[in-house]
Amino acid sequence: MTDFLPSKKELLNALASIAAPVNKAMKKGQETLEDIAEWLWVVIQGDFAQEQSTTQVVTGTVISMIPFVDQICDVRDICANSMKIKEDSNNPWAWVGLILTLIGLFPVLGSLFKGIFKVILAPVRRFMLRPGTKALKFTGGNIYKLAEPAIESGITELNKFLARPAVKKAIKEAKITNIYKAIATKIREVKAIVSKQELLKVFDKLTGYLKQTVNFIEKYASRGVALKAKQMLQAVLEVRSLANQKLGTFLKPVQDFLEKLAVRIDKEGDKAFKATTNVRNIHNFKKVDPDVEVKRILNAKPDWVDIRLRPRYAALDESPIIPKGYPDISENSKSPALRGKFDTFHKLNHVDLPEGTVLYRVLDPRSNDNSICWMRESEYMKLKTKADWRRYFAVWASWNHNGEVVKYLVPKGGLKVWEGEAASQVLIDSQNKTIQANAKKERFMLEGGGMQIVLDPADLNRSKVTKREATPWGYDSGLVGDGKTSMVGVPRLKQNWYGDKK
Repeated sequence: MTDFLPSKKELLNALASIAAPVNKAMKKGQETLEDIAEWLWVVIQGDFAQEQSTTQVVTGTVISMIPFVDQICDVRDICANSMKIKEDSNNPWAWVGLILTLIGLFPVLGSLFKGIFKVILAPVRRFMLRPGTKALKFTGGNIYKLAEPAIESGITELNKFLARPAVKKAIKEAKITNIYKAIATKIREVKAIVSKQELLKVFDKLTGYLKQTVNFIEKYASRGVALKAKQMLQAVLEVRSLANQKLGTFLKPVQDFLEKLAVRIDKEGDKAFKATTNVRNIHNFKKVDPDVEVKRILNAKPDWVDIRLRPRYAALDESPIIPKGYPDISENSKSPALRGKFDTFHKLNHVDLPEGTVLYRVLDPRSNDNSICWMRESEYMKLKTKADWRRYFAVWASWNHNGEVVKYLVPKGGLKVWEGEAASQVLIDSQNKTIQANAKKERFMLEGGGMQIVLDPADLNRSKVTKREATPWGYDSGLVGDGKTSMVGVPRLKQNWYGDKK
């Protein structure tokens, strides 16, 4: 491994940008290699003092963004987690804390987002390592709920951190318009690549850095400090060995936690940018091109896309008989919007919805409010994430980017519709070519199975359609690498009514 420890001069130049001197030797300007070795030992002992002030948290993060020092701080973080795991290797919270530390060091983040992740996750990781947390029941799905107070504390610190001049400058230089949306996108990028292999790769890199640090300490520090540093290294190596067996157990719970965290950051962004969202400017919004979506999925498959040989909910291959008064979804329908739409169902029934039934439609800023695809309120309320919606209602990003929702209150007289399980959908490109996922001829698919409703837009009463609201999922497509959704100035959540029919 390439040496990461800088020369004495380089290290001191880096530290010179820190307002507070790191120790008495730095104050005197008479630094020795022993001083630096002793300071390194102080640093790597851990990032998890039980109570840190806001200034300590924020200043520590700024320090971690300094070249050279950031790697030392990374080593410090892994040592803190490892020592906690050594106390009890069966404590699930300690392992989740380790994973959060490791994903915060993924190379895809870069220095700016690494610093941001440290601020958001520092209170969460401290929560994971508190003695009292161990007694809390770990179910996999309750990480976010139990850690929510710590998350809110992290977001408070994030807002303070983003207001610092040095950080604002870094954001400007990166040409980031909405930092909150950029953070949420990064969280989802990390979520998509979280795996045992990626986590261990980061762990091994940090272990290599720790070995170099300990060698330096052993060479120049006092004997007592050198012995303690060597014991620290041995503890981290033992945890690394255990990680081969333990990490896989917690991947899915952590991925779910990250999605909920991204949703929370999206909401914070909506709140921070609310002063500009009254401007109608949908030209900033671009749908995902089908071929771009194919490329994104081939590069990094989202968790809402499956790889299967056969669809779980096969589409109907022939139209049902169309009763009088119901939308004609046959291949001979006179309505282009409804023609052949029977094949979007796995099973279906014609249903007469009574007055007062509430329907929901998820859509993007360019979608029409008066379109064919809807769902009952109960179905919408089951959706916890954008991934749920895409998976169970089989909606590719190039069809509907998402971001907004409208409701429809069925008026007096009721509404005749088709309702049933959404058919699975296979990924195709712009030339209608099916995309194979592997040599087994398996294909990329959206599962389907959600109870969808198809209606005739001509039967809708415009006065019964509510104003648009933002979904809790944000406007991003959900595809890894799709960072082109700029929603600054978008939208006023205004109706798009095709034909403007009352």
